[in-house]
Parts: sequence; structure tokens; C-alpha cells
Amino acid sequence: MIKGIEHIGICSKDTEALKNWYIKLFQLKVVYENAKSPRTYFLALKDGSMIEIYPSDAGSESVDNKTQGIRHLAFIPENFEEMSKILVNGGVEIVEASKTSPSGVKTLFFKDPEGNIIHLIDRPVPLI
Repeated sequence: MIKGIEHIGICSKDTEALKNWYIKLFQLKVVYENAKSPRTYFLALKDGSMIEIYPSDAGSESVDNKTQGIRHLAFIPENFEEMSKILVNGGVEIVEASKTSPSGVKTLFFKDPEGNIIHLIDRPVPLI
């Protein structure tokens, strides 16, 4: 049986720069880095899940949130409104502005510096 997701991998053009962006924006902690050049990093979130940032061999075509395949990471912020303001005021590229569904679910979609789509979500009642 599978008991959870340990990490999500992000293949990166510039692992150092992308690592620094995630650390600065989300206060993630580096829990592993290898000695290769360019380096691979594992960044931990407060719940113990991780993001792996590893070097790419080649560029890729641009995609949006509706293109087939894995398209976004969804993060639960401690304070949705505060994190939304940090993103908007910090010059982050917003893909879909903050909105609240009739059931009270708050969402906001944005991109990291390499174009990966990130989703903030705040559910009044968790799915599980």
C-alpha cells in the first residue's frame, strides 16, 4: 500500500536559482543537496513532504494548466490572504487571480521563475 507522497520532482534549467526562489517565498528547508554540478536539492515543507529540484538536460515546450499531464503543485498556506498578497506584491506571475468558490474554497494559481504552475488552496473543510 502507498501511504503518501514523499516528494514531487521539478526538473530545472537553474537548480540553484529555483531552489533559492522556493526557499525565499515559502521558507522551505534544504534537507539534501548532492555534490554534482549542477546540484540536486530536496526542500522540505513543514508537513515533511518535499520538493526535489534537479537539473534538466534540455528545455521544454511551454504548457498551461489544461495541457495533458501533471501540471501544478497545490500548496496549503498557513494564511491564504497573507500569502496571496506576498505573491501579488512580489511580482510573481499570476495565472489565475484569487477567487472563492460558492462552497468557500479559495484558490490562486501562479508560476515559479521557470514557468511551473503552483496552486494555493484553502478549503474550509478538508477533503480527508
